[in-house]
Amino acid sequence: MSKIFFVMNDRNDTSKGYTQVSQEYVKKYIDSFTEGRAYFINLGHSVMETDEATYRDFYKERRREKYIREETQLAGGVISLNAIDNDELDGVGVVIDTSEPLDEKIMRKIMIEKLPAAISILNDEEKELIQQIYFNHISERELSRRTETPLMTINNRKKRALKKLFDFFEK
Repeated sequence: MSKIFFVMNDRNDTSKGYTQVSQEYVKKYIDSFTEGRAYFINLGHSVMETDEATYRDFYKERRREKYIREETQLAGGVISLNAIDNDELDGVGVVIDTSEPLDEKIMRKIMIEKLPAAISILNDEEKELIQQIYFNHISERELSRRTETPLMTINNRKKRALKKLFDFFEK
């Protein structure tokens, strides 16, 4: 898919809107400048002309976001709140509350208490399967390879065991 190009209707006033043009038009448009230069922002799916201040702000913020991403990766996914402070946002305001709602916390606790009784309704083969997949984090494909059992058989057994557990908790 080719990009869509937009140029300002008035180079000195962005509020006067934009006109969609072809890439060839943009090349001729840029070549026609006698003083100054055209500033374009690449929006991924389109390219839009803008004034110099907006252009500089846009790419300054883009560089900042890239820097924060790189710093986060270097820190193993952890980042300081100060790193996301800027003129518009404070770091604390950006943090998402990931705490579990109280009602869900209570339900989870009740289900954990019932889990041993739920597991006891499974046969030994189903218990082992659930143990391997959910507690030992072994994929169905890996289990299939280790036990030399077809993948679909493993998948069907897992579904059957989960259905039993689901029915137990629905009582």
